[in-house]
Amino acid sequence: MSYQSRLHFLKEQPRAFVCGMIERIDKQWVFFDDESDEAFMLSEIADDSLEIQLSHRWHKAMWTGEDTIQTNGQVYMLKEGDYLRVRKTLQHAYETLLEELTFEALSQFTHHLNELNFSLYDCIYCFNSLCFQENAPSKSGVNFLTFDNGEEICSIHHFFERNHQTMDRFEFTLNNGKRLMTMSLN
Repeated sequence: MSYQSRLHFLKEQPRAFVCGMIERIDKQWVFFDDESDEAFMLSEIADDSLEIQLSHRWHKAMWTGEDTIQTNGQVYMLKEGDYLRVRKTLQHAYETLLEELTFEALSQFTHHLNELNFSLYDCIYCFNSLCFQENAPSKSGVNFLTFDNGEEICSIHHFFERNHQTMDRFEFTLNNGKRLMTMSLN
């Protein structure tokens, strides 16, 4: 699956961004996370996923340092109270797992996860045994994932085979006892 196709799944997910306002403190721009009220130096979190909300729309932005960002080909002077967002990062093992999935498996996994009110960005733990089988001619095993959406917990067992066929089976179990299973064969 192409990088652009995978990016589509990540881009449309709920809770994909950390949003917050900025303040100028001691000649430094500080970003305050809306959810946790945690403070971060803007210089430490500003990357190519930075966006600014202007006129109730999100615009891609590039922090140029000091007091300015560049957006829509123009220089914008930052001011206290500006609302910014930065895409959350995924754990390395989890991101590697998502890259390993076929388009069909990733779309099924994402669909069922979203159906249960979880986002791809709600993953708080991932044990990816595929990472330990990189050079093996045939791979099989199980990966363990845990998701937390703030209201419920979901544990996922991902059974896989990579040999003459590709098989991915996901077993979802929520803390309320609800269970779901999906399988993809290629």
